[in-house]
Amino acid sequence: MNIPNLPFGAMTDKEGMPNSSELTFRQNLVTELQKNVGKFYFAFPQVTAADITMLEAATVPNPVGGVLYTTPFGAGVYNTTANSIMFSVDNGSGQPLFKTVTLV
Repeated sequence: MNIPNLPFGAMTDKEGMPNSSELTFRQNLVTELQKNVGKFYFAFPQVTAADITMLEAATVPNPVGGVLYTTPFGAGVYNTTANSIMFSVDNGSGQPLFKTVTLV
């Protein structure tokens, strides 16, 4: 799910009515929620095996040196390549590693 960023600046006009940036933000948010959250489900993002490799390696510079991994532990995805549900866990060194959920 891609939650839109909250717009900066005024969100209403002088009469207190939502302006175009507020209405666009609201519509994008509602659209994403309607696509991915239902009364009885939450849809995981659909990714490929290549996407998972990218997510495991994604970093940003750490202000105190080194890097920070950007994929949080506990992130769930649907792997379309393997037709499986996967969650990210700590590989033991602070890097995310996606593991397949096994159902029996």
